[in-house]
Amino acid sequence: MGLWVAKGILATWVVWSSIVVGVNSGASSRASKNPPFALEAARELVAPKPTLREKAEFEGGGFWEEHDDLLTRAWQELGPRHGDLYKYGHTFEKRYLSKALRRAARDAREGGNETSARDLFKEVVPGVFASEELFTQEFLNDLLEELEHVQGSGIPMRRPNGMNRYGVILDHVGLESSIQGLVEASVRPLASMLFPELVGVEDADEHFAFTVQYDTAGDTELAKHGDASVVTLNLCLGRPGWTGGYLRFFERGGSGFHVGSSVFKALPRGNASAGSGDLSFRPGLAVLHRGQHKHQALPLVDGVRTNAIVWLMGKHGVVRVAPYAEHEQLSVYERWHRTSANALEL
Repeated sequence: MGLWVAKGILATWVVWSSIVVGVNSGASSRASKNPPFALEAARELVAPKPTLREKAEFEGGGFWEEHDDLLTRAWQELGPRHGDLYKYGHTFEKRYLSKALRRAARDAREGGNETSARDLFKEVVPGVFASEELFTQEFLNDLLEELEHVQGSGIPMRRPNGMNRYGVILDHVGLESSIQGLVEASVRPLASMLFPELVGVEDADEHFAFTVQYDTAGDTELAKHGDASVVTLNLCLGRPGWTGGYLRFFERGGSGFHVGSSVFKALPRGNASAGSGDLSFRPGLAVLHRGQHKHQALPLVDGVRTNAIVWLMGKHGVVRVAPYAEHEQLSVYERWHRTSANALEL
């Protein structure tokens, strides 16, 4: 009897080993075999090299779609370094959102007063709003360490876009849910407050979140472009010590918006440029701008700079272009009460 048990165990081990070997030996079979050790199987995958198209590198989606299930399970097996980043809720808010932001959200949500929220921002370039009072230092530190954790995992990662070669698509490594909670509770209402002519009821229901890294050994700059978003949040994570790498905005190349002292006036051409100027990043500085406000990353001279970027868009990636008339824009109540499930727990 013991001999048969031993043989059964050995046979089972051989079967599982064969499955894993089969998974590692053929790209098409890796996902379909449903291996018991997804992390090891994922580390054996070899992602295809991108191809150059129209001055940008193109990375096809076939490989990533084929192995989506395997990669998802591999990230689950790897596990997080900072678990608080992966679940939006009371702990996330208290640890990662500044007291000033939480206070401003409370004033807007409970009292219908956005004065504190507007005071968080300074218009550094016409149509470009910056703040150093949105996120805590713990958020910057934890997210940077989490990036090091996932980038050192050996799991293949898709590049953020066709222009940036180095970075992480945050939605692909398990952070999609927490970022969506953050968007619903604070980023979307802030975007609607700053750009009421563009962010209505369904214009920022979805997001695409990723990081980019600039350093002298990799990407040092990024050409003039617009984002595939209605509004973009760009947060500098750091770490300090780089020189150069300014973010330049262009007045021409799109429509024009003029922001008066207290009244937002939109020209008919919709989601595009507002004004020109250069912005110097530092860790903790968050910038919100219209997606099609043309901009470029100027060359980094020394060091490393990492930024987290969130594109806001409508369902199925739709980006609104036509501005809302003033009477069509959301009220303070409407923008801060859209999703009660993710309201800030102050």
